[in-house]
Amino acid sequence: MCLFVRLGEIYDLKIVDDRVFMLRIMLLLTGSLMKFLGDCLQEGDSWAECKSRLLENYFPGFVKERLIRDLIVFNLHREGQQVRAYVDQIFQAAEFLCYEVTEQQLVDQVVMNLHPWVLGQATLLDRPRSLNELRSLLVVIDERCAVARETASGARTPCGK
Repeated sequence: MCLFVRLGEIYDLKIVDDRVFMLRIMLLLTGSLMKFLGDCLQEGDSWAECKSRLLENYFPGFVKERLIRDLIVFNLHREGQQVRAYVDQIFQAAEFLCYEVTEQQLVDQVVMNLHPWVLGQATLLDRPRSLNELRSLLVVIDERCAVARETASGARTPCGK
């Protein structure tokens, strides 16, 4: 999944057309995925069509649900982990998988699983309802973490670097 998330980011740069892009990434794949992409190329599918078929064949509903659940629920935000990187990882995976929940539901799930110390920096702030509001909240949290680090005179805080 992580490979396809990164490939999607590269594809979005629109450096080459779909066919050249798929030919280039074919070298990164093995086994059934390589055969799958080869079939997409032979049939003249665009990257969007190939991605749609890929999700259908390799990431059925229960797999999508488990992957997102594992990212959010079982992969809690850890001490020292960049908060933005944690949030971006979840939203990129959800976008790739076409995860079918509202943005607010995903934001709520992410916020519930932030490290308790980081959540403490968000007290008295409005609860975010969208990814943009969550990113704005993260800016405030980063500022508060920086102040907390300075105040603690080098004591380690879970905000990340």
